[in-house]
This record gives sequence, C-alpha cells and structure tokens, in this order.
Amino acid sequence: MSEKGTEMKQRLKTGGLFLLIGITFLFGGHSAFGSRFALFALDVQVTLAAGQSTGKAREAAIAKGLRQAVEEATFKLIPQEGFGTNYVKLQSEIFNKADRFVPQYKILSEKQYPGTFDISLQVTVDLVLLRHTLTSLGAIRAEKGKEKIGTSPSFLIIKNLTRGTALMAVMGFFSQRPDLVEHFSLIEARHGTFTFRFFPMETLDTITSQILYHAPIHEGTFKVLEQAKNRLVLSYQPVSNP
Repeated sequence: MSEKGTEMKQRLKTGGLFLLIGITFLFGGHSAFGSRFALFALDVQVTLAAGQSTGKAREAAIAKGLRQAVEEATFKLIPQEGFGTNYVKLQSEIFNKADRFVPQYKILSEKQYPGTFDISLQVTVDLVLLRHTLTSLGAIRAEKGKEKIGTSPSFLIIKNLTRGTALMAVMGFFSQRPDLVEHFSLIEARHGTFTFRFFPMETLDTITSQILYHAPIHEGTFKVLEQAKNRLVLSYQPVSNP
C-alpha cells in the first residue's frame, strides 16, 4: 500500500472500457439500479497501537472504509426483511471481500492522534457487480420483468455491415452504455456479418430501441430482422449518396 496520503488508488479489474459519465450518490433502494457507480464520503478512525507504523494504521483504516462503503451500498439494495437470513453469506462473500466491489478510492485527508489514526475517504462502489453478487447469493431478486437480465449472455448479429466507421460507432456506443449491456464483445466477423456477445442489463426491447434511435450511426440505419429471447438480428442499411 502506498504511503502517499493523497494518491488515487486505481484497481479497475475488468477488461472492457467503461466510460464514467456520471457518478451518482446512492440514496434510494431499487432506484439506484440504473446507475453503475455510487460515490461515498466516509470518515474512518482506527486504533493506533503502541509501536504500530503509520502505514499499517493507514491500511487498516482504508480496509475499514471500503467495507463501510460496500455495507452501506448493500443495505440500500437488499430488502430489510431478508437481511437477517442472508447475513452469513453477505459477511463471507461481500463484506469480507469489499475491495472487489471498489474500482477506485481516494484519500482526502489523514491525521494521527495519540492512540488513533483518522482518515477521510472518497469511495466508489460498483453497483452492477454488487447487484449481480447479491442476486447470485439469493439475497435479492431481479426487478419484475427482468428475472433473466444479466444472468445469461445474449447475441447481437448485424448483417450487411460493410463500413468500418459504422462498426466502430456500434462498439463505441455500447462501451459507453454499461447501463444497457456488460462485456460487449465481437466474437465473429464474416462477409459483412458481425456477431456480438453481451450480458443484458435491460430488456432486449429496450436495448433494441436504444440501438435504433440513439446509436450515433450517421451513415445509415438499422432494420430489425429477428428478435428472440436472447438473440437480436439487425440489417444495416447505408444511406444512399445522391
């Protein structure tokens, strides 16, 4: 752990590109599901034992702060009536592994007093990863009508996609929309037909409408050829030059 009190500690663990457009504070329960990140400001105090180094005290304070932030985010997401029966799972799989759900944090200030060490932290919690873990533990249920969302992969197939700029626009659009899909990746390209694999964060109807009306494809449009449970097939229609 670095001794520099103001250094940002980055621990981004995913391979995809996530563009942090708006970091939001987590106030309400399920209303927070639409935001990927929540930002917490915490004041943490730990005991400074005789002979203990400042570095060790700082590490303990940071670990305590990350756990508090993840606990607070969890309490906002989980139904109160189910908290007691799930506490052992939460303790072992989430609270004791809090750093897994924290892509970044920042030490705002730190002070050492006789017998105590205090720091102020700014902690970012990944709500999507936290929600997935809570769902897999059975601590929460998916929102009504979204029981399968995010639990199994779906596929987007675009035919007649022969323009590189349009392909890059599609990939760029989804890299900036973690609220729609996760782990969006190209798995096959053949003769102008491109197949993408992703984990949906919204219904396929919603994802389809976002592609059709909001993807920044200025050289053409999309036409829906097929839409099934976990499969969407589109045809790219380039704009004809006059």
